[in-house]
Order: sequence, then C-alpha cells, then structure tokens
Amino acid sequence: NERSQEHPDDARTHTYIQQGLQVIYRRGKGLLEFVENYRKLTRISAPMKTEIPLEQFLSDLQRLYPELEVQYKCPSSQLTWYADRTQMEQVFINLLKNAMQAFEKSSSPAEEKHIHIRAYCDEAEAVLIEISNNGPAIPPNIAEHIFIPFFTTKENGSGIGLSISRQIMRLSGGNLSLRPGKETTF
Repeated sequence: NERSQEHPDDARTHTYIQQGLQVIYRRGKGLLEFVENYRKLTRISAPMKTEIPLEQFLSDLQRLYPELEVQYKCPSSQLTWYADRTQMEQVFINLLKNAMQAFEKSSSPAEEKHIHIRAYCDEAEAVLIEISNNGPAIPPNIAEHIFIPFFTTKENGSGIGLSISRQIMRLSGGNLSLRPGKETTF
C-alpha cells in the first residue's frame, strides 16, 4: 500500500499488486472449495433403504460405464441388496472413476486393461460386491491413508471421495475396504 502511494504510476507496482491479488484470489477459492468439501463430508443424509436387485443395479452401472474394459458379473438374478440406491450409485461411480483414472498412469496396452465388478454372496449369505482393476497397484504407504479425509495423490483431487464412500457404506450397515493383492480390489 505504501509503495502504491509513493509510486502510483509505477508498472512494477501494478504488476506486484496484480500478482498479490491473484494469490489472494486463488487462496480464497481454495478455502471455499475446502469448506464445501468438508461440508459434504459431514452432511451425508440418512440412507433411504429399498430392496435393490443386484443384476439391475449392475446393468444400470453398465449403461453409465459401457467401456469394454469394464466387465460386470452377477452369478444370480435372484441376488438383492437392501440399501439407498442413490447413495450406492454415488459410491460405485466414485470407485469406477478411480479405477478408470488408475489406467491413466498405466503403460499397458488398452486391450490388457480391465476392471471387474462382481456381486456374490459369501458363506454367511452377506452380499459382497468387488471392484478390481489391473492398473498400477496402490503402494502400501499410500494404501494406509486412502480413507483419511482430504488425503489425495491426485493433482486435482479433493481427497474426500473414498472417505465419503466409506462413510456412506457404514451408514448403510456395510463396509468399504481395500483388499491386499496384486490387483486393486475394493
């Protein structure tokens, strides 16, 4: 401020002020995004559970993600799931989006890339849905942090997708975890 009063027509002063205002603008925008992301994280509505036929759920996902590398498998048309459909779609869209982004870092040819979505019942008759991809594995030192809010390795990521997804699953009486193995499987 003092400099602008002493040298009101100085080009360097104008440049300096303009750069400072740009930094302030970016920080303000960043803080607003942070607050909005935090608000989303803490405001997940209670699930409105209905019975969802799993085959139909996967079929609807396939319409959203018809890419050839995404393969859908549901061994029984009788499998149903009791959950909030809208919230579950949000979770699975996030997981599919992450799986697709994992391939962006992969040098494998397109025909070797795959994402498998498999729904089945375990011995206790609990419904399990796995999403796996053969993209680059998540390193162990990163894997232990992926569900922590605002942790991200993506350049433009917010770090809330997996955290919100896990919170939604827990509110619905389920869970979301990363399985160890050579393929990335949630």
